[in-house]
Amino acid sequence: MRALVADPAASPALSLADVPDPAPGPGQLLLEMEAASVNRGEIRSAAKQPPGTVIGWDVAGTVAALGEGVATFDVGERVVALSPGGGSFAERVVVPAEWTAPLPSACDFETAATLPVAGVTAAGILRLARTHAGDRVLVTGAAGGVGQFTLQLALQTRATVTGQAGSEERAAAVRATGAEALVHPGDGSPVDGEFDVVLDGIGGPMLAPLLDATARNGRVVVYGNSADAESTFRVESFYPKGLTILGFRVFTSVPPAQAVKDMATLADQAAAGTLSVKVQATAPLADALPLIADLYARKVTGKVVLTR
Repeated sequence: MRALVADPAASPALSLADVPDPAPGPGQLLLEMEAASVNRGEIRSAAKQPPGTVIGWDVAGTVAALGEGVATFDVGERVVALSPGGGSFAERVVVPAEWTAPLPSACDFETAATLPVAGVTAAGILRLARTHAGDRVLVTGAAGGVGQFTLQLALQTRATVTGQAGSEERAAAVRATGAEALVHPGDGSPVDGEFDVVLDGIGGPMLAPLLDATARNGRVVVYGNSADAESTFRVESFYPKGLTILGFRVFTSVPPAQAVKDMATLADQAAAGTLSVKVQATAPLADALPLIADLYARKVTGKVVLTR
């Protein structure tokens, strides 16, 4: 079968290859991939994977076979899944049944594929930050996949929501959700405003100015480091104000049962039109590498989805 695999010699570190078909083990499902969403984290980590490893965390498709002990799904059933071990950028994908949710017929595969990592992360960081009505919320990297979901879910809590974007063009995607836009290069320069909740996926030099912009007794959740750089700050930036700094990673911070519940809720909202899912572009596996390079270079807002 065809798949996108880790290739340290490429840039980004992916290449198209023929690999053996996978088989489901105990507690697993074999899916016929219909759509797989791309996250920047997968692309960043590909260079650190053994060459030939099939990459990809998000997948939507139909169940082709059941592993031993799986009794909650049927062959032919439509599902959406999160694959912590990777493997979704392929024509057939093995996923843990415990990380898989049934997919309502009203939600198409391309939309569903965007939900696992980005959607569950958005729901998780808002939950971790105890976001509620009246909070002033700042979301960094708000024109990206996680950012777009986070803005919408934060607005559902009746918070006052601001999204940081690096350009006016990307700020337009923030404003389209109903949130305020803060055009800021994400380079560590001061951040205007004061916020009760800060949700940051940039990391690196941005953490110090974000702490400065957090209000007394505020909550900061760091869920990524797209800057790929160290963060330095003085502890006086947070302890006199009683700030809470929390770390989040979807595979370790969210139990499988909660992830399944979140994916099902998000799929229902997307099908009902109460959650807008922006798929910027799609491409079949065989033609996906240029589009993935654009995503990694931040030339894309919203989500990129691969198809068979």
